[in-house]
Amino acid sequence: MDADAWLAMQRAAIESGSWRGRDDRTTVGEFADEWVKALQVRDRTRYHYKVNLDKWIKPTFGTTPMSAVTPAMVRKWVGSFSSDTPAARANAYRVLSQVFRAAVEDGIVTETPVRVKGAGQYTRKREGHALQASEVYALSEKVPEGRRLAILLAAFCALRPGEVLGLRRRDVDPRTHSLSIRETASAVHAGTSRVGPVKTSSSVRTVHYPSAVQEAVLEHLTKHTGAEPTDHLFPSPRGDGQPLSYGGYLHMFKRAAEDAELSDLKPHDLRHTGATLAAATGATTRELMARLGHTSPTVAMRYQHAAKERDKNIADALGGDFSSTNMNGKGREGRDDD
Repeated sequence: MDADAWLAMQRAAIESGSWRGRDDRTTVGEFADEWVKALQVRDRTRYHYKVNLDKWIKPTFGTTPMSAVTPAMVRKWVGSFSSDTPAARANAYRVLSQVFRAAVEDGIVTETPVRVKGAGQYTRKREGHALQASEVYALSEKVPEGRRLAILLAAFCALRPGEVLGLRRRDVDPRTHSLSIRETASAVHAGTSRVGPVKTSSSVRTVHYPSAVQEAVLEHLTKHTGAEPTDHLFPSPRGDGQPLSYGGYLHMFKRAAEDAELSDLKPHDLRHTGATLAAATGATTRELMARLGHTSPTVAMRYQHAAKERDKNIADALGGDFSSTNMNGKGREGRDDD
């Protein structure tokens, strides 16, 4: 009776066109390798997918047929991660989930076994740390002269480290006190280029820097940057036409933070500082999202006009505080909300 019922269901599925066969031969490793090759993503993103596959997924599921993977097996795998590596667990789980969703679409399996609630999320152990303006200036004094502007722009323009390193001479407009953010620089992985497009379309933006930073910008363009429009604002000391590497920037930053007695500081904290200081000027959430490049394309287009007009005012309002801070060494503590 059970067999007849099953057969009737299969016949009905065939007649309706919804029937899919079962593939008992394709392994997780085989399918994942082809899947990652076909992805339309940046080289760095593809590289990180491969790292997750090779380090976390294939050792457990690589030779297992996809149709044989069960929810219980996935739960056991998730539980095998150390509590000290929540980010690794979440990232690996998300990649495995994408692999099986693609397998469902291709008819390799009928449903995904990757459905452990909350496994793709984690809580960051450390919240961002916002500096006072005086601390930003103190930090910038601890790095080599040709790198000081990198600290000031990262903090006062709320830029990601890669966005700072990706800047070129053509991206700086001293007349309007603005930066064009369109490239990012990161570590080189498996033949990937050091410089590439920014992470998302919303990250392409124009950000105004405070008027108080203008003198530092002009001095840097005169002394520390090449004359060609494509020359990097912070060139590599190797003279190979590349920007300062992320590893070099990180080493410089750590030493400067220690010298400034800010040992708990991370590079991304400068971006957090810029967002916090901008919020203190009265900038709205939408203006902050546009300034940070953290909005969806739809929202960005909706508020683009207002954000462009207000961004210069936000920067100059910040500049007033920074000017007085630089003179008397006293700064106002920013709010720690984002």
